[in-house]
Amino acid sequence: MHLKIKTKAVMMMILFGIIIGSVSLLICGRVLAKTVDRQYRDDATSIAATVAKVIDAEKFERLKNKVSSIYDAAENKVSSDDWGSDEFYEYIALFSDVENEQDFKDLRDYLREIQSVNNVDCLYIVYLDAPTKAFIYLVDAAEEDACPPGCNDPLYEQNYQLLDDPTVGFPAYITNTEAYGKLVTAGSPVYNADGAVIGYAMVDISMNDVRMEQIESILRLLLFLALAAVVIIVSAVVLIDFTVIKPIKKLSDSASGYYTGDETIEHNEFSKLNINTGDEIETLADSMKKMENDLNKHIKNLLSATNQLSISKSVANRMTELATTDTLTGIRNKTAYDYDIKSLDRQIQEGETRFGIAMIDLNFLKHTNDTYGHENGNAALMSLSRIICGVFVHSPVFRVGGDEFTVILMNNDYDKIGSLEAEFNEKIASVYADESLDPWMRISAALGYALYDPEKDHGTTDVFNRADKEMYTHKRQMKESGAKPL
Repeated sequence: MHLKIKTKAVMMMILFGIIIGSVSLLICGRVLAKTVDRQYRDDATSIAATVAKVIDAEKFERLKNKVSSIYDAAENKVSSDDWGSDEFYEYIALFSDVENEQDFKDLRDYLREIQSVNNVDCLYIVYLDAPTKAFIYLVDAAEEDACPPGCNDPLYEQNYQLLDDPTVGFPAYITNTEAYGKLVTAGSPVYNADGAVIGYAMVDISMNDVRMEQIESILRLLLFLALAAVVIIVSAVVLIDFTVIKPIKKLSDSASGYYTGDETIEHNEFSKLNINTGDEIETLADSMKKMENDLNKHIKNLLSATNQLSISKSVANRMTELATTDTLTGIRNKTAYDYDIKSLDRQIQEGETRFGIAMIDLNFLKHTNDTYGHENGNAALMSLSRIICGVFVHSPVFRVGGDEFTVILMNNDYDKIGSLEAEFNEKIASVYADESLDPWMRISAALGYALYDPEKDHGTTDVFNRADKEMYTHKRQMKESGAKPL
């Protein structure tokens, strides 16, 4: 079926209008939803933190001790997933006396006051039972269907970090269930007088009303976009019909196959045209010819500049690599170490950093050089370098002196430095004791490390000095234990 250009243009504009309107609607809807979600998360986090600060921690702890003693003694700990079953009510009956406790009543009334002022769905306090990976309700301030004391829910996997660090609390998260609709939940740790986490102040805020407002806003936006699209399409059709469609047809054959996907190829499609209409079409054709000529010139210049830039970049990368690489071991050198240390010092000034420094020194290098020659001394250094890199695989390793190596502890190496130190010492001891090796390859090395502590370290120099001191202490202990040159 053949369609006129005008008809095709109208159909295309309608299609573009639908696509643009849909994309705009989708983007606006997502931006609005994200903005609202973020605001609700912030509100929930703020309210939970406030409740955790002002709640009576002594009453909290007494009530927790009462509930936890019953919970720990219960043989069958039934979760809220079985709400309504005989087993659930039999289990909850164990805590029936808790609601008569004055601490329970005081905390419930206090939470309800805060709840009414802040217009939230529910405030409640819980504590975490790490062995069962569950959080147990102490007080639920909900006016209806409140979770009774002892009611427990399994800890979501996303909150398992609480098992290692209870101070992180429950970062705000959003759930959407049939029972409660869309809820944002957040929890903040409550501390006792000794500074220990005894439980969490939790808040639930319903987002059902705001979801309806979002839907209404999106519908209004959809209506506006539809009306705007109709006006734009009608105006564009009239304009295109008189100014674009007819003239552009004569140039379409040359333009349709102009671009081949290869920016390095010159084009002469418009230069081949011979249009002498004496009107705007001829002017357009002449302009296209000039543009084509200019583009060909730019392509030549860009190709030349690109080639030069590629060569310069390759040379610069090679120079940087040579300047920061130890020529003997192939690992990073003192220059690279100094650069990374400056970066860490800047991070320390900004208040956000987490690192450590390990110092490693090859024992008896002078003896090896004097006895077996510098080539074998270099072989010993390379052997030690391989062992260090094999142990500290998640951290940068540097050779900062003749027989000195440094590791900036990061990531998994930072978390497992204790086991990595033991692994390194075991490997060194195994090599030193291996009588099948040449004497210069039976290397001995001492390791010491220190982790950055903002309470006592002003910069990387303090961490380095502590690590260096630990290393020399280890070196002395090794010599006292019988380590000697071979």
